[in-house]
Amino acid sequence: MSSNVNIPPSESGGYNSGGEKGLRVITFTSLGHFINDGTMFLVPVVLDLLAVVRHVAPTLITASLTLFYLAMALSAILLGGYIDRKGLQSSGMALGILVMSLGLLLFIAALGNVFPAVFIIISSALSGFGASFYHPTGTSILQSHYKGERLGRYLGINGSFGSIGRAIYPYILLLFVGVFSSEIAGIGILGTVGIISAASMAIGLRGYRISRPENRGLNSKSRGILSSAIVLLTVISLIRSLAFYGIISWIPEYLSFDRGLKASLSLGAMMSLMYVGGILGQLVFGRLVEIYDKRRILATTTVLAAVLMFLYIITTGPLSYVFLGLFGFVNFSSFPIFMSMISDYVPRDSSTTTSNALVWNVGGSGGQALGPLVVGVSIVGSYHNLPSVFIVLLIVALISSVLTFILPRPAVSKRVPLFG
Repeated sequence: MSSNVNIPPSESGGYNSGGEKGLRVITFTSLGHFINDGTMFLVPVVLDLLAVVRHVAPTLITASLTLFYLAMALSAILLGGYIDRKGLQSSGMALGILVMSLGLLLFIAALGNVFPAVFIIISSALSGFGASFYHPTGTSILQSHYKGERLGRYLGINGSFGSIGRAIYPYILLLFVGVFSSEIAGIGILGTVGIISAASMAIGLRGYRISRPENRGLNSKSRGILSSAIVLLTVISLIRSLAFYGIISWIPEYLSFDRGLKASLSLGAMMSLMYVGGILGQLVFGRLVEIYDKRRILATTTVLAAVLMFLYIITTGPLSYVFLGLFGFVNFSSFPIFMSMISDYVPRDSSTTTSNALVWNVGGSGGQALGPLVVGVSIVGSYHNLPSVFIVLLIVALISSVLTFILPRPAVSKRVPLFG
């Protein structure tokens, strides 16, 4: 294996997606997405365990969730430009998984009653910092290797592995809680898997660097349109994320205190049901963005997600499970949609890692930081106020769907046969 493999952009905008390089790109970026999203979506479950088992107050849970997502949002934009200049996307991706996994392992101290408040804060901050690396770096590698009309499907394949991680990590942890009565063992195993995976990514993509072409003289008008599009896309991502992740981050507490599941296998099954829909959703919508107007797809998925979550809140029994699963199918499709839109608006000679960080981390993770804070303040110390706060956030989500129609149409729109 070459120790210094560059990914040069072709004149036609396309890349050979096959071969040994292509296999390494999709394999290790997908592994990174699996570990990153599995761990990232496990943190709220761990905090729920602390609320149930260690009786941690809502104020500390709110502070921890906010810190976790805030660290994710701020770190990425600070690191994006440096990583782009140095071409360190692959090593940055592995480093992020390593730091995130170490942060997860530190929650063990809090669960073991060793200075719990201190370790909850440290673990949340460290996990959030580590989680800030993957989406800008992993996506930048994919955007550079899979150009043109096939990008959406590879983003969808990659994103589906993130959805698999989200779906199984909470269930694995709560399986240890329910069967072995040992949440510490579950966290220890998942954290160790993350460290081993980080090492394998560092070895598998060793020396993998992205070469950027020289600036080819994009005119100032085009630059203005591209810049305004990325800023507006970031705002849409922020509002959408604030609404939906404000709900998602508090779903474990909602299931524990409003639906009476507590820290059980049933809670794990409900969390997995919500996340598993994203596995198919990312594949489907990753394909659809290659065919239809991405702005309309983004608006449609946002509206559908809001309606489905509302239906879940007001129903019970098997029908509510259907609505929760469909919510996951639609809501967790945003990765290939947003990232393919960035590729439309950002020219190849620009900083894709920084643009990815702006939209996904400043926008997405910024919303993830604000959402839990808004919910935590709004429930005024009672978990039983969650349903009414969730409904208000769904109205906020609908606002972001309207903003998508202000986005400029990409200069080039390629259509391919659905099964071509």
